[in-house]
Amino acid sequence: MIDINRGMKIFRAEACLLAAALALTAPLSGVQENEPAAPDTVAAAEFPPGVESLDRVVAVVGDTAILLSDIQVTLYQLQARGARVPLEGTEGWEAFAREVLDAMIDDLIYLQQARNAGITVPEDRVTEMADAYFEETRANFSSDEEMMLAVEETGMNMLQFRQMQRSQAQAEGMRQAYRIELEQRSDLPPVIVSEEEVEAAFEEFAQNQPPRPALVSFNRLVVTPSPSGAARDSALARTVRVQNDFTNEEEFSVLARRHSDDEGTREQGGELGWMSRELLVKPFGDAAWGARPGQTVGPVQTQFGLHFIKIERQRGAERFLRHILLRPEITDEDVEEARTLATQIADSLRAGADPERLVAVFRGQVADEAIRFDDVSLASLVSQFTGGGADSGLTAPTPGTVYGPLPMQRGGPIEFGLVHVLTFRPEGPIELNDVRDQIRQSLRTRKQIDIILQEVRFNTYIDVRF
Repeated sequence: MIDINRGMKIFRAEACLLAAALALTAPLSGVQENEPAAPDTVAAAEFPPGVESLDRVVAVVGDTAILLSDIQVTLYQLQARGARVPLEGTEGWEAFAREVLDAMIDDLIYLQQARNAGITVPEDRVTEMADAYFEETRANFSSDEEMMLAVEETGMNMLQFRQMQRSQAQAEGMRQAYRIELEQRSDLPPVIVSEEEVEAAFEEFAQNQPPRPALVSFNRLVVTPSPSGAARDSALARTVRVQNDFTNEEEFSVLARRHSDDEGTREQGGELGWMSRELLVKPFGDAAWGARPGQTVGPVQTQFGLHFIKIERQRGAERFLRHILLRPEITDEDVEEARTLATQIADSLRAGADPERLVAVFRGQVADEAIRFDDVSLASLVSQFTGGGADSGLTAPTPGTVYGPLPMQRGGPIEFGLVHVLTFRPEGPIELNDVRDQIRQSLRTRKQIDIILQEVRFNTYIDVRF
Protein backbone atom coordinates (compact mmCIF):
# COMPACT_ATOMS: atom_id res chain seq x y z
CA MET A 1 0.00 0.00 0.00
CA ILE A 2 1.25 3.47 -0.84
CA ASP A 3 0.17 7.10 -0.72
CA ILE A 4 -1.08 8.13 -4.19
CA ASN A 5 0.65 11.48 -3.83
CA ARG A 6 3.98 9.69 -3.72
CA GLY A 7 3.39 8.05 -7.07
CA MET A 8 3.19 4.48 -8.22
CA LYS A 9 5.86 1.98 -7.33
CA ILE A 10 7.27 -0.70 -9.61
CA PHE A 11 6.58 -4.15 -8.28
CA ARG A 12 9.55 -6.52 -8.17
CA ALA A 13 9.02 -10.25 -8.24
CA GLU A 14 11.86 -10.66 -5.78
CA ALA A 15 9.77 -8.95 -3.11
CA CYS A 16 7.16 -11.67 -3.42
CA LEU A 17 9.83 -14.35 -3.08
CA LEU A 18 11.20 -12.69 0.01
CA ALA A 19 7.77 -12.28 1.57
CA ALA A 20 7.06 -15.98 1.17
CA ALA A 21 10.42 -16.96 2.54
CA LEU A 22 10.33 -14.49 5.42
CA ALA A 23 6.63 -14.78 6.31
CA LEU A 24 6.41 -11.09 7.14
CA THR A 25 3.86 -10.43 9.84
CA ALA A 26 1.07 -8.13 8.64
CA PRO A 27 -2.11 -9.27 10.44
CA LEU A 28 -5.38 -9.19 8.52
CA SER A 29 -8.77 -8.59 10.03
CA GLY A 30 -10.59 -11.59 8.64
CA VAL A 31 -8.22 -14.17 7.15
CA GLN A 32 -7.37 -17.39 8.95
CA GLU A 33 -3.71 -18.37 8.92
CA ASN A 34 -3.67 -21.66 10.80
CA GLU A 35 -5.51 -23.96 8.41
CA PRO A 36 -3.57 -26.88 6.90
CA ALA A 37 -2.58 -26.64 3.26
CA ALA A 38 -5.18 -28.00 0.85
CA PRO A 39 -4.22 -30.47 -1.91
CA ASP A 40 -4.70 -27.79 -4.60
CA THR A 41 -2.62 -25.12 -2.86
CA VAL A 42 0.85 -23.91 -3.69
CA ALA A 43 3.57 -25.12 -1.36
CA ALA A 44 5.31 -22.37 0.58
CA ALA A 45 8.49 -22.77 -1.45
CA GLU A 46 6.72 -22.71 -4.87
CA PHE A 47 5.70 -19.56 -6.69
CA PRO A 48 3.59 -18.91 -9.79
CA PRO A 49 5.78 -18.39 -12.84
CA GLY A 50 5.79 -15.16 -14.76
CA VAL A 51 4.88 -12.71 -12.03
CA GLU A 52 4.12 -9.38 -13.71
CA SER A 53 6.82 -6.79 -13.29
CA LEU A 54 4.42 -3.81 -13.52
CA ASP A 55 1.91 -3.08 -10.80
CA ARG A 56 -1.67 -1.92 -10.95
CA VAL A 57 -4.06 -0.43 -8.45
CA VAL A 58 -6.74 -2.86 -7.25
CA ALA A 59 -8.38 -0.58 -4.68
CA VAL A 60 -8.25 2.97 -3.35
CA VAL A 61 -9.16 3.67 0.27
CA GLY A 62 -9.30 7.36 1.10
CA ASP A 63 -6.02 8.73 -0.26
CA THR A 64 -4.18 5.39 -0.22
CA ALA A 65 -3.88 2.78 -2.97
CA ILE A 66 -3.71 -0.97 -2.58
CA LEU A 67 -1.67 -2.57 -5.35
CA LEU A 68 -1.92 -6.00 -6.91
CA SER A 69 1.56 -6.63 -5.52
CA ASP A 70 0.24 -5.98 -2.02
CA ILE A 71 -2.26 -8.81 -2.48
CA GLN A 72 0.36 -11.11 -3.99
CA VAL A 73 2.81 -10.51 -1.17
CA THR A 74 0.08 -11.04 1.41
CA LEU A 75 -0.96 -14.32 -0.24
CA TYR A 76 2.65 -15.50 -0.15
CA GLN A 77 2.85 -14.51 3.51
CA LEU A 78 -0.25 -16.57 4.27
CA GLN A 79 1.17 -19.54 2.33
CA ALA A 80 4.37 -19.43 4.30
CA ARG A 81 2.35 -19.54 7.53
CA GLY A 82 0.43 -22.63 6.40
CA ALA A 83 -2.80 -21.02 5.21
CA ARG A 84 -4.86 -22.62 2.46
CA VAL A 85 -4.14 -20.44 -0.56
CA PRO A 86 -5.58 -21.75 -3.87
CA LEU A 87 -3.26 -21.83 -6.86
CA GLU A 88 -3.63 -18.71 -9.00
CA GLY A 89 -5.78 -19.50 -12.02
CA THR A 90 -7.65 -22.31 -10.27
CA GLU A 91 -11.23 -22.22 -9.04
CA GLY A 92 -11.44 -20.32 -5.78
CA TRP A 93 -8.32 -18.17 -6.17
CA GLU A 94 -10.18 -14.99 -7.15
CA ALA A 95 -12.69 -15.37 -4.28
CA PHE A 96 -9.86 -15.98 -1.81
CA ALA A 97 -7.87 -13.00 -3.12
CA ARG A 98 -10.99 -10.82 -2.85
CA GLU A 99 -11.40 -11.96 0.78
CA VAL A 100 -7.80 -10.96 1.42
CA LEU A 101 -8.40 -7.59 -0.27
CA ASP A 102 -11.47 -6.95 1.88
CA ALA A 103 -9.41 -7.70 5.00
CA MET A 104 -6.66 -5.36 3.77
CA ILE A 105 -9.25 -2.61 3.22
CA ASP A 106 -10.55 -3.12 6.78
CA ASP A 107 -7.01 -2.97 8.17
CA LEU A 108 -6.33 0.22 6.23
CA ILE A 109 -9.56 1.80 7.49
CA TYR A 110 -8.59 0.88 11.04
CA LEU A 111 -5.20 2.51 10.50
CA GLN A 112 -6.68 5.68 9.00
CA GLN A 113 -9.22 5.97 11.81
CA ALA A 114 -6.48 5.44 14.39
CA ARG A 115 -4.49 8.28 12.87
CA ASN A 116 -7.56 10.53 12.78
CA ALA A 117 -8.17 9.76 16.46
CA GLY A 118 -4.61 10.77 17.32
CA ILE A 119 -3.69 7.31 18.54
CA THR A 120 0.02 6.69 19.03
CA VAL A 121 1.98 3.63 20.09
CA PRO A 122 4.77 3.94 22.68
CA GLU A 123 8.20 3.51 21.12
CA ASP A 124 9.10 0.64 23.45
CA ARG A 125 5.94 -1.22 22.36
CA VAL A 126 6.79 -0.69 18.68
CA THR A 127 10.32 -1.96 19.33
CA GLU A 128 8.97 -5.01 21.15
CA MET A 129 6.62 -5.89 18.28
CA ALA A 130 9.26 -5.24 15.60
CA ASP A 131 11.76 -7.44 17.43
CA ALA A 132 9.16 -10.21 17.62
CA TYR A 133 8.53 -9.89 13.87
CA PHE A 134 12.26 -10.09 13.21
CA GLU A 135 12.73 -13.16 15.41
CA GLU A 136 9.81 -14.87 13.67
CA THR A 137 11.43 -14.08 10.33
CA ARG A 138 14.89 -15.24 11.45
CA ALA A 139 13.47 -18.61 12.50
CA ASN A 140 12.80 -19.41 8.82
CA PHE A 141 16.52 -19.37 7.97
CA SER A 142 19.38 -21.60 9.00
CA SER A 143 21.81 -18.70 9.47
CA ASP A 144 22.05 -14.91 9.60
CA GLU A 145 23.93 -14.98 6.31
CA GLU A 146 21.16 -16.88 4.53
CA MET A 147 18.59 -14.38 5.72
CA MET A 148 20.76 -11.42 4.74
CA LEU A 149 21.18 -12.82 1.22
CA ALA A 150 17.42 -13.27 0.88
CA VAL A 151 16.87 -9.68 1.96
CA GLU A 152 19.54 -8.34 -0.40
CA GLU A 153 17.95 -10.17 -3.35
CA THR A 154 15.01 -7.76 -3.02
CA GLY A 155 17.25 -4.71 -3.29
CA MET A 156 17.02 -3.93 0.43
CA ASN A 157 19.73 -4.08 3.05
CA MET A 158 19.12 -5.32 6.59
CA LEU A 159 18.66 -1.81 7.96
CA GLN A 160 15.92 -1.09 5.42
CA PHE A 161 14.33 -4.45 6.17
CA ARG A 162 14.26 -3.70 9.91
CA GLN A 163 12.79 -0.27 9.19
CA MET A 164 10.07 -1.89 7.09
CA GLN A 165 9.21 -4.29 9.92
CA ARG A 166 9.16 -1.42 12.37
CA SER A 167 6.67 0.42 10.16
CA GLN A 168 4.52 -2.73 10.08
CA ALA A 169 4.71 -2.98 13.86
CA GLN A 170 3.73 0.64 14.34
CA ALA A 171 0.74 0.29 12.01
CA GLU A 172 -0.43 -2.91 13.68
CA GLY A 173 -0.01 -1.35 17.13
CA MET A 174 -2.19 1.59 16.07
CA ARG A 175 -4.86 -0.76 14.70
CA GLN A 176 -4.89 -2.76 17.93
CA ALA A 177 -5.12 0.37 20.08
CA TYR A 178 -7.97 1.73 17.95
CA ARG A 179 -9.90 -1.52 18.19
CA ILE A 180 -9.49 -1.55 21.97
CA GLU A 181 -10.75 2.02 22.06
CA LEU A 182 -13.80 0.98 20.04
CA GLU A 183 -14.50 -1.99 22.32
CA GLN A 184 -14.51 0.29 25.36
CA ARG A 185 -17.04 2.73 23.92
CA SER A 186 -20.23 3.06 25.95
CA ASP A 187 -22.40 3.62 22.86
CA LEU A 188 -21.76 0.35 21.02
CA PRO A 189 -24.86 -0.68 19.05
CA PRO A 190 -27.04 -3.44 20.56
CA VAL A 191 -26.72 -6.82 18.84
CA ILE A 192 -28.08 -10.33 19.38
CA VAL A 193 -25.87 -13.44 19.42
CA SER A 194 -27.84 -16.66 19.00
CA GLU A 195 -26.98 -19.97 20.62
CA GLU A 196 -26.53 -21.42 17.12
CA GLU A 197 -23.85 -18.82 16.39
CA VAL A 198 -22.09 -19.64 19.66
CA GLU A 199 -22.14 -23.37 18.90
CA ALA A 200 -20.86 -22.84 15.36
CA ALA A 201 -18.05 -20.61 16.59
CA PHE A 202 -17.14 -23.17 19.24
CA GLU A 203 -16.93 -25.98 16.67
CA GLU A 204 -14.44 -23.94 14.68
CA PHE A 205 -12.57 -22.82 17.80
CA ALA A 206 -12.25 -26.32 19.28
CA GLN A 207 -10.70 -27.92 16.20
CA ASN A 208 -7.15 -26.77 16.93
CA GLN A 209 -7.29 -26.37 20.71
CA PRO A 210 -5.06 -28.39 23.04
CA PRO A 211 -6.71 -30.41 25.82
CA ARG A 212 -8.25 -28.40 28.63
CA PRO A 213 -6.02 -28.50 31.72
CA ALA A 214 -7.20 -29.98 34.99
CA LEU A 215 -9.42 -27.40 36.72
CA VAL A 216 -10.24 -26.98 40.39
CA SER A 217 -12.63 -24.71 42.30
CA PHE A 218 -11.76 -24.05 45.93
CA ASN A 219 -11.84 -21.82 48.98
CA ARG A 220 -8.45 -20.63 50.21
CA LEU A 221 -7.44 -19.05 53.52
CA VAL A 222 -3.92 -17.81 54.21
CA VAL A 223 -2.56 -17.50 57.75
CA THR A 224 0.17 -14.86 58.10
CA PRO A 225 2.65 -14.75 61.01
CA SER A 226 2.37 -11.68 63.24
CA PRO A 227 5.26 -10.11 65.17
CA SER A 228 5.27 -10.64 68.90
CA GLY A 229 6.90 -9.07 71.92
CA ALA A 230 9.71 -6.62 71.23
CA ALA A 231 9.31 -6.91 67.44
CA ARG A 232 5.69 -5.79 67.66
CA ASP A 233 6.60 -2.91 69.94
CA SER A 234 9.40 -1.86 67.58
CA ALA A 235 7.02 -1.89 64.58
CA LEU A 236 4.51 0.27 66.46
CA ALA A 237 7.24 2.73 67.44
CA ARG A 238 8.42 3.02 63.84
CA THR A 239 4.84 3.63 62.75
CA VAL A 240 4.52 6.50 65.20
CA ARG A 241 7.80 8.04 63.96
CA VAL A 242 6.58 7.99 60.36
CA GLN A 243 3.26 9.56 61.38
CA ASN A 244 5.10 12.27 63.29
CA ASP A 245 7.23 13.02 60.23
CA PHE A 246 4.05 13.40 58.18
CA THR A 247 2.83 16.06 60.58
CA ASN A 248 6.03 17.99 59.84
CA GLU A 249 4.89 18.06 56.19
CA GLU A 250 8.04 16.44 54.85
CA GLU A 251 7.97 15.14 51.27
CA PHE A 252 6.67 11.57 51.00
CA SER A 253 9.61 10.58 48.78
CA VAL A 254 12.06 11.85 51.39
CA LEU A 255 10.34 9.84 54.13
CA ALA A 256 10.31 6.75 51.92
CA ARG A 257 14.09 6.95 51.48
CA ARG A 258 14.45 7.38 55.23
CA HIS A 259 12.06 4.75 56.55
CA SER A 260 11.00 2.20 53.92
CA ASP A 261 12.11 -1.44 54.09
CA ASP A 262 11.20 -2.02 50.43
CA GLU A 263 14.64 -2.20 48.83
CA GLY A 264 13.14 -2.21 45.34
CA THR A 265 11.48 1.21 45.66
CA ARG A 266 13.22 2.94 48.57
CA GLU A 267 15.84 4.80 46.54
CA GLN A 268 13.13 5.95 44.11
CA GLY A 269 11.22 7.56 46.94
CA GLY A 270 8.84 4.59 47.29
CA GLU A 271 7.63 4.92 43.71
CA LEU A 272 5.41 2.06 42.52
CA GLY A 273 4.38 3.93 39.37
CA TRP A 274 1.09 3.53 37.53
CA MET A 275 -0.84 0.63 39.04
CA SER A 276 -4.21 -0.96 38.40
CA ARG A 277 -6.19 -2.18 41.38
CA GLU A 278 -6.26 -5.85 40.39
CA LEU A 279 -2.46 -6.01 40.51
CA LEU A 280 -2.38 -5.19 44.22
CA VAL A 281 -3.15 -7.31 47.27
CA LYS A 282 -6.65 -6.59 48.53
CA PRO A 283 -5.95 -4.46 51.65
CA PHE A 284 -3.46 -2.31 49.73
CA GLY A 285 -5.79 -1.89 46.74
CA ASP A 286 -8.80 -1.12 48.94
CA ALA A 287 -6.86 1.59 50.77
CA ALA A 288 -5.35 3.11 47.62
CA TRP A 289 -8.71 3.26 45.84
CA GLY A 290 -10.57 4.40 48.94
CA ALA A 291 -8.71 7.73 48.95
CA ARG A 292 -8.52 10.67 46.55
CA PRO A 293 -5.47 11.68 44.51
CA GLY A 294 -3.16 13.77 46.68
CA GLN A 295 -4.03 11.92 49.89
CA THR A 296 -1.82 9.68 52.05
CA VAL A 297 -3.32 6.69 53.88
CA GLY A 298 -1.94 4.20 56.38
CA PRO A 299 -0.79 2.23 58.13
CA VAL A 300 -2.29 -0.59 56.03
CA GLN A 301 -1.42 -4.16 56.97
CA THR A 302 -0.70 -6.79 54.32
CA GLN A 303 1.31 -9.99 54.33
CA PHE A 304 4.36 -7.87 53.50
CA GLY A 305 4.10 -5.61 56.56
CA LEU A 306 2.69 -2.14 57.25
CA HIS A 307 2.29 0.39 54.43
CA PHE A 308 1.82 4.12 54.16
CA ILE A 309 0.44 4.88 50.68
CA LYS A 310 0.57 8.14 48.72
CA ILE A 311 -1.94 8.47 45.86
CA GLU A 312 -0.29 11.06 43.63
CA ARG A 313 -2.55 11.18 40.58
CA GLN A 314 -5.05 9.21 38.52
CA ARG A 315 -5.20 8.21 34.84
CA GLY A 316 -8.33 6.35 33.85
CA ALA A 317 -8.48 3.16 35.90
CA GLU A 318 -4.84 3.51 37.02
CA ARG A 319 -3.28 5.42 39.89
CA PHE A 320 0.28 6.60 40.38
CA LEU A 321 1.36 5.35 43.81
CA ARG A 322 4.21 5.58 46.28
CA HIS A 323 4.52 3.64 49.51
CA ILE A 324 6.56 3.23 52.64
CA LEU A 325 6.88 -0.35 53.84
CA LEU A 326 7.64 -1.15 57.47
CA ARG A 327 8.50 -4.83 57.65
CA PRO A 328 8.47 -6.08 61.26
CA GLU A 329 10.85 -8.81 62.33
CA ILE A 330 9.22 -12.25 62.24
CA THR A 331 10.87 -14.86 64.47
CA ASP A 332 10.83 -18.63 64.14
CA GLU A 333 8.45 -18.72 67.11
CA ASP A 334 6.05 -16.40 65.27
CA VAL A 335 6.10 -18.73 62.24
CA GLU A 336 5.37 -21.76 64.42
CA GLU A 337 2.49 -19.96 66.11
CA ALA A 338 1.05 -19.23 62.66
CA ARG A 339 1.42 -22.88 61.68
CA THR A 340 -0.40 -23.96 64.85
CA LEU A 341 -3.22 -21.50 64.21
CA ALA A 342 -3.48 -22.70 60.58
CA THR A 343 -3.87 -26.27 61.80
CA GLN A 344 -6.70 -25.21 64.13
CA ILE A 345 -8.46 -23.30 61.36
CA ALA A 346 -8.08 -26.29 59.00
CA ASP A 347 -9.82 -28.47 61.60
CA SER A 348 -12.64 -25.92 61.78
CA LEU A 349 -13.02 -26.00 57.99
CA ARG A 350 -13.19 -29.79 58.05
CA ALA A 351 -15.91 -29.52 60.66
CA GLY A 352 -17.94 -27.33 58.30
CA ALA A 353 -17.11 -23.82 59.54
CA ASP A 354 -17.89 -20.91 57.19
CA PRO A 355 -14.57 -19.62 55.78
CA GLU A 356 -15.78 -16.00 55.74
CA ARG A 357 -16.71 -16.30 59.42
CA LEU A 358 -13.22 -17.64 60.18
CA VAL A 359 -11.63 -14.65 58.40
CA ALA A 360 -13.71 -12.31 60.57
CA VAL A 361 -12.86 -14.14 63.80
CA PHE A 362 -9.13 -14.23 63.08
CA ARG A 363 -8.86 -10.81 61.44
CA GLY A 364 -5.25 -9.66 61.33
CA GLN A 365 -4.00 -13.25 61.40
CA VAL A 366 -5.80 -14.53 58.29
CA ALA A 367 -5.00 -12.49 55.17
CA ASP A 368 -7.78 -10.16 54.02
CA GLU A 369 -8.09 -11.34 50.42
CA ALA A 370 -10.36 -13.27 48.06
CA ILE A 371 -11.55 -16.63 49.37
CA ARG A 372 -13.46 -18.30 46.52
CA PHE A 373 -11.74 -19.27 43.25
CA ASP A 374 -13.47 -21.08 40.38
CA ASP A 375 -12.03 -23.17 37.53
CA VAL A 376 -8.38 -22.44 38.25
CA SER A 377 -5.84 -24.71 36.58
CA LEU A 378 -4.52 -27.28 39.03
CA ALA A 379 -0.96 -26.41 37.99
CA SER A 380 -1.55 -22.78 38.92
CA LEU A 381 -2.96 -23.75 42.31
CA VAL A 382 -0.17 -26.10 43.36
CA SER A 383 2.51 -23.64 42.17
CA GLN A 384 1.44 -21.27 44.97
CA PHE A 385 2.85 -23.56 47.64
CA THR A 386 6.40 -24.48 48.55
CA GLY A 387 7.08 -27.91 47.06
CA GLY A 388 3.86 -27.72 45.04
CA GLY A 389 1.82 -29.28 47.85
CA ALA A 390 2.93 -32.71 46.65
CA ASP A 391 3.24 -34.15 50.15
CA SER A 392 -0.33 -33.15 50.97
CA GLY A 393 -1.93 -34.90 48.00
CA LEU A 394 -3.06 -31.62 46.45
CA THR A 395 -1.67 -32.67 43.07
CA ALA A 396 -4.56 -35.18 42.86
CA PRO A 397 -7.28 -33.33 44.78
CA THR A 398 -10.50 -34.85 46.10
CA PRO A 399 -13.59 -32.62 46.26
CA GLY A 400 -14.65 -31.91 49.84
CA THR A 401 -11.13 -32.33 51.22
CA VAL A 402 -9.28 -29.58 53.13
CA TYR A 403 -5.54 -29.51 52.38
CA GLY A 404 -3.03 -27.77 54.59
CA PRO A 405 -1.40 -26.05 56.28
CA LEU A 406 0.71 -25.61 53.12
CA PRO A 407 3.79 -23.33 53.30
CA MET A 408 3.70 -20.30 50.97
CA GLN A 409 6.36 -17.72 50.10
CA ARG A 410 4.93 -14.52 48.57
CA GLY A 411 7.66 -11.97 49.17
CA GLY A 412 7.12 -11.63 52.93
CA PRO A 413 7.49 -14.15 55.76
CA ILE A 414 6.45 -17.78 55.33
CA GLU A 415 2.66 -18.08 55.32
CA PHE A 416 0.38 -21.11 55.51
CA GLY A 417 -2.38 -21.79 53.03
CA LEU A 418 -5.53 -23.85 53.59
CA VAL A 419 -7.35 -25.15 50.52
CA HIS A 420 -10.88 -26.54 50.65
CA VAL A 421 -11.47 -28.24 47.29
CA LEU A 422 -15.02 -27.79 46.01
CA THR A 423 -14.88 -29.34 42.52
CA PHE A 424 -12.23 -30.99 40.39
CA ARG A 425 -12.27 -31.65 36.64
CA PRO A 426 -9.42 -33.78 35.25
CA GLU A 427 -7.67 -32.82 32.03
CA GLY A 428 -9.82 -33.44 28.97
CA PRO A 429 -11.12 -31.98 25.70
CA ILE A 430 -12.35 -28.42 25.90
CA GLU A 431 -16.14 -28.16 26.21
CA LEU A 432 -18.58 -25.47 25.16
CA ASN A 433 -19.44 -24.59 28.76
CA ASP A 434 -15.76 -23.85 29.39
CA VAL A 435 -15.76 -20.96 26.92
CA ARG A 436 -19.43 -20.20 26.22
CA ASP A 437 -19.41 -16.75 27.83
CA GLN A 438 -16.10 -15.75 26.23
CA ILE A 439 -17.26 -16.86 22.77
CA ARG A 440 -20.59 -15.06 23.13
CA GLN A 441 -18.85 -11.84 24.20
CA SER A 442 -16.32 -12.16 21.38
CA LEU A 443 -19.09 -12.60 18.81
CA ARG A 444 -21.06 -9.71 20.30
CA THR A 445 -18.04 -7.41 20.15
CA ARG A 446 -17.21 -8.49 16.61
CA LYS A 447 -20.76 -7.72 15.45
CA GLN A 448 -20.70 -4.33 17.15
CA ILE A 449 -17.33 -3.43 15.65
CA ASP A 450 -18.51 -4.63 12.22
CA ILE A 451 -21.49 -2.25 12.39
CA ILE A 452 -19.21 0.66 13.27
CA LEU A 453 -16.75 -0.35 10.56
CA GLN A 454 -19.53 -0.49 7.97
CA GLU A 455 -20.54 3.04 8.94
CA VAL A 456 -16.94 4.19 8.52
CA ARG A 457 -16.74 2.36 5.18
CA PHE A 458 -19.88 4.14 4.03
CA ASN A 459 -18.29 7.50 4.78
CA THR A 460 -14.88 6.60 3.31
CA TYR A 461 -14.01 6.82 -0.36
CA ILE A 462 -13.45 3.21 -1.48
CA ASP A 463 -12.93 2.28 -5.11
CA VAL A 464 -12.34 -1.44 -5.72
CA ARG A 465 -10.89 -2.22 -9.14
CA PHE A 466 -9.98 -5.87 -8.62
